[in-house]
Amino acid sequence: MPTNACADQPGQRILEAATRVGGDAGVTGWASLHLAGARWFEGATADGGALPVQIRIGPARRLSPRPGVLLDRCHTFPDEIVVRHGVRCLNIHRSLFDEVLRRGNVRDGAAAIDMVLFAELTTSERFEAWLASVPRTPGLPLVRQAFALSMAGAESPPETAMRLAWLLDAELPTPMCNVPVHDLSGRFLGRPDLICPEVGVAAEYEGAHHFGARARSRDLTREGGLRNHGLEVVSVVGGELARRELVAQRFRDAVGRAANAQVEQRWELHGPNGPAPDLAERFRIRLGLLSSARRTRVLADAPTVVARHDGA
Repeated sequence: MPTNACADQPGQRILEAATRVGGDAGVTGWASLHLAGARWFEGATADGGALPVQIRIGPARRLSPRPGVLLDRCHTFPDEIVVRHGVRCLNIHRSLFDEVLRRGNVRDGAAAIDMVLFAELTTSERFEAWLASVPRTPGLPLVRQAFALSMAGAESPPETAMRLAWLLDAELPTPMCNVPVHDLSGRFLGRPDLICPEVGVAAEYEGAHHFGARARSRDLTREGGLRNHGLEVVSVVGGELARRELVAQRFRDAVGRAANAQVEQRWELHGPNGPAPDLAERFRIRLGLLSSARRTRVLADAPTVVARHDGA
């Protein structure tokens, strides 16, 4: 290892794990998504520990366990393999499928899907089409349930957790994520993490970076502007998302206040220029701008359907 290499960096750990396993194995799960450029896949547990690098070696190969490596013995087919930074990996959809299974529950699985959509490595439509091509296999129901709860627009896992608390725990109408709000003259008011036009409520997640005096001042100014235009605003502070009923009740209370508010609603979504292109349209535009060779690589990495999944 070069003397300036940092062994606890995700990229370095992935490279070392892939080198130790060697052969025709393929890195999958969080590590493959990290190499593809997706933020939020850093290979760390909630308490800061290191997740093992998941590597698919297939059912025939016999290897003893290796430290820092999770050996996956499922089948791999040639059309699932891509190369990222010189490392053999499984494609985006298969890697995401494996990451949702590793997480083991629908909420964390939905967050994984949301973050791959945030990285614009695929679209909901493409992943749904790919899932439809996967035959009955262990874990498929979990991934389908997680996909049903996913939504493009969230920009961090806490934003997904907050949206699911709104939807599943508070049982409120489906919200939107990170949509710009303007006043009726077209002036920008803010871009809440979550907004539900149906009930006139916006929600913000306040992580540690919001606690400084300057950041908090900006937050209060923005929230005041939204309230002055008839939009109720509620905040969730880092650490509270684990207390789902507390957060759900706060959301329900905000909806009640909005229903009884006397302030005229003088806001609109998107503003004078209308909605920006959605993820599917941005993906199509990006493909159109790529060279033929690069377009082929993108489509191979995030295929709409795959020819073979009989041994998934």
